[in-house]
Amino acid sequence: MAHVVLLCGSLLVAISVLELSLRVLYPPPVRYLYPQESYDFDPEMGHALRPGQMAFTHDRPVLTSSLGIRDREIAPESAPGTLRVLALGDSQTFGNGLALSDTWPKQLERMLQEVGVHSWEVVNAGIPGTDTWQHEILLGRLLNATNPHVVVLALYVNDVVPRHDPHSVDASVLTNTWGKRLVYLLKRSSLVTWSYSRLFLPWHARQLGRGSSAEEAVLAGRDDARAERGWRQVEHSLTAMKELCDARGVTLLVAILPRRDQVSGILPGRAYNERARTVAKAHGIEVLDLLPSLSEEYRVRGDALFIPWDGHNSAAANHVIAARLAPRIEDLTTPPGTRRPDASADSRSRD
Repeated sequence: MAHVVLLCGSLLVAISVLELSLRVLYPPPVRYLYPQESYDFDPEMGHALRPGQMAFTHDRPVLTSSLGIRDREIAPESAPGTLRVLALGDSQTFGNGLALSDTWPKQLERMLQEVGVHSWEVVNAGIPGTDTWQHEILLGRLLNATNPHVVVLALYVNDVVPRHDPHSVDASVLTNTWGKRLVYLLKRSSLVTWSYSRLFLPWHARQLGRGSSAEEAVLAGRDDARAERGWRQVEHSLTAMKELCDARGVTLLVAILPRRDQVSGILPGRAYNERARTVAKAHGIEVLDLLPSLSEEYRVRGDALFIPWDGHNSAAANHVIAARLAPRIEDLTTPPGTRRPDASADSRSRD
């Protein structure tokens, strides 16, 4: 028994020394403050952000409006002379782990204000854990509530899924359960974080391309029944969203966001991006592929383009996204005779 106690004590001391050493050598691990953002059941969408909440995403404040979006209260009509952009998407648009000001919609708002010929508002309506069919529903609800001039849908690879009939909030999006709190606690360990980045991620990278999930099939362009159902749903939803926008004279732009391993080059190939572009173009929808720009920036910034621990974009990656969107949106909303000489060419480069 004494040997067991001695062994456990030695292990505890060794782990403590490693933990303290890594905290000195590396940036601090992720912090979590409570409550994390909360969701309510929505009979159409499955879940929606709880309106009027004061919470956190990791350790960054989350304030939601009466519309249930992570933004200020929005008047139904924009002020005279102000153009409004409605940003739809999942957690990459919401800004998991980021301050609202670091999300791509808010960085886009600042860029448009600086270079545009109009005053601008960009409304962040991103909701974590949502897919394209849910974005279609949300667009139908928010068009009257926000009256945008442009709608930007940020498409991510895990949005390519078939629609289902929700009966409760999906457990994967719940943030304040005891199970999630245990995971958050582990993420606050420098030793766990170091092991994840230095041991698990390299192992995971070696497995890429071997996976049989529908998401891997979407990325690789492989035949997969669920992936094909997902693509059919994406096409159906994009068609419906285009019709909704056209009926109001609103421009719809699809921004194709790549996955982390595409940006880093671990998983080469553009099958997902090219198919998304083809689907959008077939229905007359404006489209912008962010993979080239983010891959170029990765060669300079490396993993600084992603928040610690997971594949969500950092403020730096969102800056790249906003910088590519700004001239494109300015080009789409400015009459030809008043465009900046370089706006049109810049907005279409590397699409």
